[in-house]
Amino acid sequence: MGLDIVMYNDKNVRMQLIEIPRSLHEAIFSGTQIWGSYMYLRKIKDYYKTNVRFTASEINYFIEDLRQIKQFVASNYHSDLIMIIEKLSDGSVKTIHVAGD
Repeated sequence: MGLDIVMYNDKNVRMQLIEIPRSLHEAIFSGTQIWGSYMYLRKIKDYYKTNVRFTASEINYFIEDLRQIKQFVASNYHSDLIMIIEKLSDGSVKTIHVAGD
């Protein structure tokens, strides 16, 4: 299993759950050390201990980190990254909770 991202609207109602697949997580964090330059990616590095919430403004920074890290991961992971970015970019998403196993 990957990292779960639970998305909530402005009334804190759960909208959707998406996953950062374990293989994508490994590609970001094991395939390169560049992730250390991205503040919001650093918050999800520990696969088993990740348990963070991002507010609307933090989600935007997280999305930007995902966009930028894309150039450093293998192209076969780009579709997963694009899907995650698109889902998180939905204007009705106001907070997210990212949690590991």
